[in-house]
Parts: sequence; C-alpha cells; structure tokens
Amino acid sequence: MKNSTLTTTIGTKGFIESWSIGGISSFCRFFEVLVSAVVIFKISESALLVAINSGLRVAPLFIFGWMLGRIADSIDKRYLLTLSTIIFIFSSLIGFFLMILGLIQVWHLLTISIISGLGWAIEFPSRRSFIGDVLPKENIYLGIGLDLSLSNLGRFLGPVFAGLMIDYFLNFAFLFSAFLYTFSLIMSLLLFNLKGNFIKPKEDPEKPKQNIFLFLLKNNMFRTVLLVTIICNIWGFPTTSMIPVIAETILNINATLLGILVGAEGAGCLIGSILVAGIKNKKIQSFLFVSGAFLFLICIFLFSISEIYLISLLLLFFGGIGVSGFSTMQSVITVDRTKPELRGSAMGYLSTTIGTQPLGALNVGITCSLLAPHIGIRVSALEGIVCMIIVLFISSFFNSRINKNRNLNN
Repeated sequence: MKNSTLTTTIGTKGFIESWSIGGISSFCRFFEVLVSAVVIFKISESALLVAINSGLRVAPLFIFGWMLGRIADSIDKRYLLTLSTIIFIFSSLIGFFLMILGLIQVWHLLTISIISGLGWAIEFPSRRSFIGDVLPKENIYLGIGLDLSLSNLGRFLGPVFAGLMIDYFLNFAFLFSAFLYTFSLIMSLLLFNLKGNFIKPKEDPEKPKQNIFLFLLKNNMFRTVLLVTIICNIWGFPTTSMIPVIAETILNINATLLGILVGAEGAGCLIGSILVAGIKNKKIQSFLFVSGAFLFLICIFLFSISEIYLISLLLLFFGGIGVSGFSTMQSVITVDRTKPELRGSAMGYLSTTIGTQPLGALNVGITCSLLAPHIGIRVSALEGIVCMIIVLFISSFFNSRINKNRNLNN
C-alpha cells in the first residue's frame, strides 16, 4: 500500500527538523515582538517607537535579504540555519540579562530587534528553500503548507504566552525564548546527519552570466508576488504593531486579553493555512494569494473603527485567515515555480520585499503620532487597498499580453 502524500512529506529526512526550526522561530518572534512593544510603550508612551521596534525586526531582510538568498544558493544552507539560531539565542540572552538587572531601556530593545532581525534574514531564505531541496517536487506544495501551518501556530501561541509572561513573569520572558531557541539549535545540528549534496553546482566559467533578478522578473506572477508583498509590508503588517497601543488607549484591556487579541490573527492564520495546504491548482493558488491580501487589509481597516473587544478579536481572526492565503501561497508560488538552483535567490529577493516593512512602520508610526493610533491604522489600510487595486490592473494587463502572444505563437 502506497504511503499518503502527508506521510511521505513528514517522513522525508530533514523535513521534521526544518519544520521544527520554523515553528520555534515564528513563536519566539511574535512572542518577543509583543513583549518588546509593551515594555517600550510603558517606558516611552510613544506609538512611533513601538512601530519602529516592529519594523526593525525585518529591516535586515531589506538590507541583506537578496544577498543572503544568493549566498544560500552557493553554500550549504545548514550552516546558515545553525548561524541564525545562534544569533537568536544571543539576542534573547542579552534581553534577559538587561531585564533581570533592571537596566532595560528603549534603545536596548531596538538593538535586540535588529540583531534578531539579522537572524531571521539569514533563516528565512535558507530554511524555506532548504525544504524545497529535501522534498520531492510533488510534495513541495504540502511541505510549504505544513511549514506555514506550524509557523502560524507559533504566530497564535506566541502572543498568548507573551500576554501571560507580561502579567506574571515579565523579567524572564527573554529567557523563555532563549530556551526554545536552544532546542532549535539542536534541530539545526541534527540536519548535518543528512547525506546528499545541498550546494548548487558550480557554473561553467565559459557560460555567459545572467542577471538572476531580471531573469526571475520575467515571470509575471513572480513580479506580482513581489509587488503585493511590498504593499502588505508597507501598508498592512506594520499596523498590527499598534494593537498594544489600541488595547491601552481604546479597548482598555489587560496584558492577558491583549495576548489573546494579538493571537487571534495567528489563530486565523493557523486555520486558514491548514485549509489551503497542499493546493496544487496554480489558478487557485494565485487567487488565494491576492484575495488573502485584500481580506487582511479590509479587516485591518474595520479593526481601526471597532471599539468593542469581541468585534476587534473577530476582525483580527478573519484578517489572519486572509494572511494565511497570502503568506502560504507567497512561498508556494516562489519555491515551486522557480528552478531548484535559483530558489535561494528567489526567496532572498522575496525577503527583501518583506524587509520594506520598516518604511511602513515609519509611515504608520508618524501618522499615529500626529493624528491618533486608530486613524493611522485606518489611513494605512486604505492606502494599501488602493495600491492593491492598481497592482492587480497592471498584472492583468501583462497577463492579457502574455496570453495574446501565446495564442499568436500557436
């Protein structure tokens, strides 16, 4: 009797370890972001600094993402995964010692975010392209879907645990994440037991070199993925950094309820990613990617209007369902529709577009400081929706031209 696709995927050597690393990384990232946001707002009462802190977590992706993607294609990705977990442990331990000694300042937390962001810039293009390398091609859809499902579980549980830690064990929050990262380090070391060649073969020196970025951009869907990702990371995701500020100024809830509120988006992501995992139809993949981004932006816009905790919770939950379609298909489209030897580069360029989030953090932070947090979120979400409509018109135009040329050639 043949094994099911799920059993084959999970049973593939190296998948469980890579999968675990992603889940832990996601949990700790969203855990630490909320802890840092609450501490920064308590010290400074500045919405701008809260937004900047969130943006700094992804700033290294913008600066180094494309470069690290190219590196991931040329060396053994397992070394990069190990390096990233060491960086995560180092940044978390710094946070713990500063908290326990009572020395923590805003600039400390901003620095920790940059260091942790550097670890993520190394891990993101390396680990997900590594999953594409170890899995058979027919299992990549499901493998990426499972990976996103576990990451979204971390996105849900991270803020929930953060809320509890803030209420009862705030000084030990970073020690908790450092402990989990240690387990991630063990998983990355176990990957070295795998046999096989995980390095791209060297190019023929006589063969003319091509511009990889321009080559990838010839694919209209890849272009669309990059543009929509930029929109979501400038006008969408930075607004979620304002949730602790909204909780403090409008909803008037404690840290535990705040953790549940932030985790609602992760819960939606988790359920949505389970539902869409393994979808192979390329048209459905594209639809889920675009409609997911739209749903997220609309829910964020409505969230900025809500003054009732339960309604806000539901809006973030449905926004999370939108994020699941967007983020799952973002990786599936990028990994599956790219040649194996270019996957690291493709994920690197994708991570660079994710790294535009600090620009959005500045936009949201300044708007929220000048007007009000809920108005800043509303304006940002509306700008994102308008940009999405423009990009879709452009993408449809290029698609129609491609189809027309294809028909003429036939």
